[in-house]
Amino acid sequence: MRPVYKSIFWQLVSRSIRTDYLENLTGFAWLILQPLLLLAVYAFVFTSIFQARSPAADHIGFVPYLAVAFWPWTAFSEAILKGSNTIVANAPLIGKVAFASELLPLSTVTATFMMHLAGYLAVLLVLYLSGTEIHWLGLLLAVPLLLFLCILAGAFTLFFSALQVFVRDVAQVLPPMMTFWFFVTPILYSTALLPAGIADWMRWNPLAWFVGRFRELILFGNYQPAWLDLLAPLASLALFWFGLKFFRRLSGHFEDFL
Repeated sequence: MRPVYKSIFWQLVSRSIRTDYLENLTGFAWLILQPLLLLAVYAFVFTSIFQARSPAADHIGFVPYLAVAFWPWTAFSEAILKGSNTIVANAPLIGKVAFASELLPLSTVTATFMMHLAGYLAVLLVLYLSGTEIHWLGLLLAVPLLLFLCILAGAFTLFFSALQVFVRDVAQVLPPMMTFWFFVTPILYSTALLPAGIADWMRWNPLAWFVGRFRELILFGNYQPAWLDLLAPLASLALFWFGLKFFRRLSGHFEDFL
Protein backbone atom coordinates (compact mmCIF):
# COMPACT_ATOMS: atom_id res chain seq x y z
CA MET A 1 0.00 0.00 0.00
CA ARG A 2 1.34 3.44 -0.93
CA PRO A 3 2.19 5.78 1.97
CA VAL A 4 -0.49 8.24 0.90
CA TYR A 5 -3.08 5.45 0.85
CA LYS A 6 -2.01 4.38 4.34
CA SER A 7 -2.63 7.91 5.55
CA ILE A 8 -6.05 8.00 3.90
CA PHE A 9 -6.90 4.56 5.29
CA TRP A 10 -6.20 5.51 8.89
CA GLN A 11 -8.03 8.80 8.45
CA LEU A 12 -11.07 6.81 7.28
CA VAL A 13 -10.72 4.44 10.24
CA SER A 14 -10.50 7.42 12.61
CA ARG A 15 -13.54 9.04 10.98
CA SER A 16 -15.57 5.86 11.32
CA ILE A 17 -14.66 5.50 14.99
CA ARG A 18 -15.45 9.14 15.75
CA THR A 19 -18.73 9.11 13.85
CA ASP A 20 -20.06 5.86 15.27
CA TYR A 21 -18.71 5.93 18.82
CA LEU A 22 -16.68 8.88 20.06
CA GLU A 23 -18.58 12.01 18.99
CA ASN A 24 -21.12 11.42 21.74
CA LEU A 25 -20.85 9.88 25.18
CA THR A 26 -23.75 7.50 24.68
CA GLY A 27 -22.11 5.98 21.60
CA PHE A 28 -18.96 5.08 23.49
CA ALA A 29 -20.82 3.98 26.63
CA TRP A 30 -23.14 1.80 24.56
CA LEU A 31 -20.12 0.08 23.05
CA ILE A 32 -19.27 -1.20 26.54
CA LEU A 33 -22.79 -1.60 27.93
CA GLN A 34 -24.32 -3.41 24.95
CA PRO A 35 -22.20 -6.59 25.25
CA LEU A 36 -22.71 -6.64 29.01
CA LEU A 37 -26.48 -6.27 28.65
CA LEU A 38 -26.60 -8.93 25.94
CA LEU A 39 -24.56 -11.23 28.14
CA ALA A 40 -27.08 -10.74 30.95
CA VAL A 41 -29.98 -11.47 28.58
CA TYR A 42 -28.38 -14.63 27.21
CA ALA A 43 -27.48 -15.76 30.70
CA PHE A 44 -31.12 -15.46 31.80
CA VAL A 45 -32.74 -16.92 28.68
CA PHE A 46 -30.46 -19.88 28.10
CA THR A 47 -29.68 -20.90 31.66
CA SER A 48 -32.92 -20.02 33.48
CA ILE A 49 -35.58 -20.61 30.80
CA PHE A 50 -34.12 -23.15 28.39
CA GLN A 51 -31.77 -24.80 30.91
CA ALA A 52 -29.13 -24.89 28.18
CA ARG A 53 -25.89 -26.75 28.68
CA SER A 54 -23.01 -27.98 26.57
CA PRO A 55 -21.19 -31.27 27.19
CA ALA A 56 -17.98 -29.54 26.16
CA ALA A 57 -18.39 -26.85 28.83
CA ASP A 58 -19.92 -28.51 31.87
CA HIS A 59 -17.12 -27.37 34.15
CA ILE A 60 -17.12 -23.74 32.99
CA GLY A 61 -20.81 -23.10 32.40
CA PHE A 62 -22.87 -22.31 29.34
CA VAL A 63 -22.65 -18.51 29.54
CA PRO A 64 -18.82 -18.26 29.30
CA TYR A 65 -18.92 -20.92 26.57
CA LEU A 66 -21.36 -18.73 24.62
CA ALA A 67 -19.82 -15.35 25.37
CA VAL A 68 -16.27 -16.13 24.24
CA ALA A 69 -17.54 -17.16 20.80
CA PHE A 70 -20.41 -14.69 20.45
CA TRP A 71 -18.47 -11.42 20.41
CA PRO A 72 -15.94 -12.32 17.71
CA TRP A 73 -18.94 -13.37 15.62
CA THR A 74 -20.68 -10.05 16.38
CA ALA A 75 -17.64 -8.10 15.18
CA PHE A 76 -17.42 -10.26 12.06
CA SER A 77 -21.11 -9.93 11.22
CA GLU A 78 -21.38 -6.21 11.92
CA ALA A 79 -18.22 -5.48 9.92
CA ILE A 80 -19.67 -7.19 6.84
CA LEU A 81 -23.13 -5.63 7.19
CA LYS A 82 -21.76 -2.11 7.69
CA GLY A 83 -18.88 -2.40 5.25
CA SER A 84 -20.95 -3.79 2.39
CA ASN A 85 -22.83 -0.48 2.13
CA THR A 86 -19.81 1.83 2.11
CA ILE A 87 -19.40 2.21 -1.66
CA VAL A 88 -23.06 3.04 -2.25
CA ALA A 89 -23.14 5.32 0.81
CA ASN A 90 -20.05 7.23 -0.38
CA ALA A 91 -21.14 7.51 -4.01
CA PRO A 92 -20.16 11.24 -4.26
CA LEU A 93 -16.52 10.31 -3.62
CA ILE A 94 -16.30 7.61 -6.29
CA GLY A 95 -14.75 8.93 -9.47
CA LYS A 96 -14.36 12.46 -8.05
CA VAL A 97 -11.57 11.86 -5.54
CA ALA A 98 -8.37 10.06 -6.53
CA PHE A 99 -7.93 7.24 -4.02
CA ALA A 100 -8.24 3.48 -3.85
CA SER A 101 -11.95 2.88 -3.30
CA GLU A 102 -11.32 -0.43 -1.51
CA LEU A 103 -10.12 1.66 1.44
CA LEU A 104 -13.73 2.54 2.23
CA PRO A 105 -14.99 -0.96 3.09
CA LEU A 106 -11.67 -2.03 4.60
CA SER A 107 -11.53 0.98 6.92
CA THR A 108 -15.05 0.21 8.15
CA VAL A 109 -14.09 -3.40 8.87
CA THR A 110 -10.97 -2.29 10.75
CA ALA A 111 -12.83 0.30 12.82
CA THR A 112 -15.56 -2.19 13.70
CA PHE A 113 -13.10 -4.79 14.94
CA MET A 114 -11.08 -2.23 16.90
CA MET A 115 -14.12 -0.94 18.75
CA HIS A 116 -15.67 -4.35 19.35
CA LEU A 117 -12.40 -5.42 20.94
CA ALA A 118 -13.16 -3.02 23.79
CA GLY A 119 -16.53 -4.65 24.35
CA TYR A 120 -14.98 -8.11 24.14
CA LEU A 121 -12.43 -7.25 26.83
CA ALA A 122 -15.23 -5.89 29.01
CA VAL A 123 -17.13 -9.19 28.72
CA LEU A 124 -14.02 -11.24 29.52
CA LEU A 125 -13.33 -9.06 32.56
CA VAL A 126 -16.87 -9.57 33.85
CA LEU A 127 -16.57 -13.32 33.30
CA TYR A 128 -13.29 -13.33 35.21
CA LEU A 129 -14.70 -11.32 38.13
CA SER A 130 -17.71 -13.64 38.28
CA GLY A 131 -15.46 -16.67 38.76
CA THR A 132 -14.71 -17.94 35.25
CA GLU A 133 -11.12 -18.97 34.73
CA ILE A 134 -9.68 -16.94 31.87
CA HIS A 135 -6.38 -18.08 30.40
CA TRP A 136 -4.66 -14.77 29.76
CA LEU A 137 -1.86 -16.34 27.75
CA GLY A 138 -4.58 -17.83 25.56
CA LEU A 139 -6.11 -14.38 25.19
CA LEU A 140 -2.75 -13.08 23.98
CA LEU A 141 -2.51 -15.94 21.49
CA ALA A 142 -6.06 -15.16 20.34
CA VAL A 143 -5.01 -11.72 19.07
CA PRO A 144 -3.62 -13.16 15.78
CA LEU A 145 -6.92 -15.05 15.40
CA LEU A 146 -8.82 -11.78 15.65
CA LEU A 147 -6.53 -10.36 12.97
CA PHE A 148 -7.22 -13.26 10.59
CA LEU A 149 -10.94 -13.05 11.39
CA CYS A 150 -10.77 -9.37 10.47
CA ILE A 151 -9.05 -10.31 7.20
CA LEU A 152 -11.78 -12.84 6.47
CA ALA A 153 -14.45 -10.21 7.18
CA GLY A 154 -12.59 -7.88 4.83
CA ALA A 155 -12.69 -10.52 2.09
CA PHE A 156 -16.48 -10.86 2.24
CA THR A 157 -16.94 -7.10 2.65
CA LEU A 158 -14.94 -6.36 -0.48
CA PHE A 159 -17.00 -8.86 -2.44
CA PHE A 160 -20.41 -7.70 -1.23
CA SER A 161 -19.64 -3.96 -1.29
CA ALA A 162 -18.64 -4.24 -4.96
CA LEU A 163 -21.59 -6.46 -5.82
CA GLN A 164 -24.08 -4.14 -4.13
CA VAL A 165 -23.24 -1.35 -6.58
CA PHE A 166 -24.75 -3.45 -9.37
CA VAL A 167 -27.23 -5.57 -7.40
CA ARG A 168 -28.92 -3.36 -4.80
CA ASP A 169 -30.84 -6.34 -3.39
CA VAL A 170 -27.61 -7.41 -1.69
CA ALA A 171 -28.51 -5.01 1.14
CA GLN A 172 -31.73 -6.97 1.78
CA VAL A 173 -30.22 -10.42 1.31
CA LEU A 174 -27.20 -10.02 3.59
CA PRO A 175 -28.93 -9.70 7.01
CA PRO A 176 -30.90 -12.98 6.76
CA MET A 177 -27.86 -14.66 5.21
CA MET A 178 -25.74 -13.63 8.21
CA THR A 179 -28.47 -14.86 10.56
CA PHE A 180 -28.44 -18.23 8.82
CA TRP A 181 -24.63 -18.31 9.05
CA PHE A 182 -24.89 -17.59 12.78
CA PHE A 183 -27.09 -20.61 13.41
CA VAL A 184 -24.94 -22.99 11.35
CA THR A 185 -21.89 -21.90 13.34
CA PRO A 186 -21.45 -23.69 16.71
CA ILE A 187 -21.89 -20.59 18.88
CA LEU A 188 -25.04 -21.54 20.77
CA TYR A 189 -24.15 -25.22 20.82
CA SER A 190 -21.25 -27.65 20.63
CA THR A 191 -20.47 -29.73 17.56
CA ALA A 192 -20.47 -32.71 19.95
CA LEU A 193 -24.29 -32.46 19.92
CA LEU A 194 -24.49 -32.79 16.14
CA PRO A 195 -24.83 -36.02 14.15
CA ALA A 196 -21.52 -37.22 12.76
CA GLY A 197 -22.40 -36.37 9.16
CA ILE A 198 -23.40 -32.79 9.97
CA ALA A 199 -20.37 -32.33 12.22
CA ASP A 200 -18.14 -33.34 9.31
CA TRP A 201 -19.76 -30.76 7.06
CA MET A 202 -19.32 -28.15 9.79
CA ARG A 203 -15.57 -28.31 9.24
CA TRP A 204 -16.06 -26.43 5.97
CA ASN A 205 -17.45 -23.47 7.89
CA PRO A 206 -14.41 -21.25 8.62
CA LEU A 207 -16.22 -19.55 11.51
CA ALA A 208 -16.59 -22.91 13.23
CA TRP A 209 -12.81 -23.16 13.44
CA PHE A 210 -12.45 -19.59 14.70
CA VAL A 211 -14.99 -19.88 17.53
CA GLY A 212 -13.58 -23.28 18.50
CA ARG A 213 -10.05 -21.93 18.78
CA PHE A 214 -11.17 -18.89 20.77
CA ARG A 215 -12.78 -21.22 23.30
CA GLU A 216 -9.80 -23.57 23.43
CA LEU A 217 -7.32 -20.75 23.98
CA ILE A 218 -9.25 -18.50 26.36
CA LEU A 219 -11.42 -20.94 28.34
CA PHE A 220 -9.61 -24.28 28.21
CA GLY A 221 -5.97 -23.18 27.87
CA ASN A 222 -5.39 -25.61 25.01
CA TYR A 223 -2.41 -24.25 23.09
CA GLN A 224 -1.61 -27.39 21.14
CA PRO A 225 -1.49 -26.56 17.41
CA ALA A 226 -3.39 -28.53 14.77
CA TRP A 227 -3.16 -28.64 10.98
CA LEU A 228 -6.24 -26.41 10.69
CA ASP A 229 -4.33 -23.71 12.56
CA LEU A 230 -2.33 -23.25 9.39
CA LEU A 231 -5.04 -23.99 6.83
CA ALA A 232 -7.69 -21.58 8.18
CA PRO A 233 -5.44 -18.47 8.19
CA LEU A 234 -4.18 -19.36 4.71
CA ALA A 235 -7.79 -19.72 3.55
CA SER A 236 -8.57 -16.27 5.01
CA LEU A 237 -5.68 -14.74 3.08
CA ALA A 238 -6.69 -16.54 -0.11
CA LEU A 239 -10.30 -15.33 0.20
CA PHE A 240 -9.07 -11.80 0.86
CA TRP A 241 -6.95 -11.93 -2.29
CA PHE A 242 -9.98 -13.13 -4.27
CA GLY A 243 -12.23 -10.45 -2.74
CA LEU A 244 -9.72 -7.72 -3.54
CA LYS A 245 -9.32 -8.92 -7.14
CA PHE A 246 -13.09 -9.08 -7.55
CA PHE A 247 -13.48 -5.58 -6.10
CA ARG A 248 -10.81 -4.05 -8.30
CA ARG A 249 -12.20 -5.77 -11.39
CA LEU A 250 -15.58 -4.08 -10.83
CA SER A 251 -14.40 -0.78 -9.36
CA GLY A 252 -13.72 0.74 -12.77
CA HIS A 253 -17.47 0.62 -13.48
CA PHE A 254 -18.69 1.97 -10.11
CA GLU A 255 -19.14 5.53 -11.35
CA ASP A 256 -21.47 4.42 -14.13
CA PHE A 257 -23.90 2.76 -11.70
CA LEU A 258 -23.82 5.15 -8.75
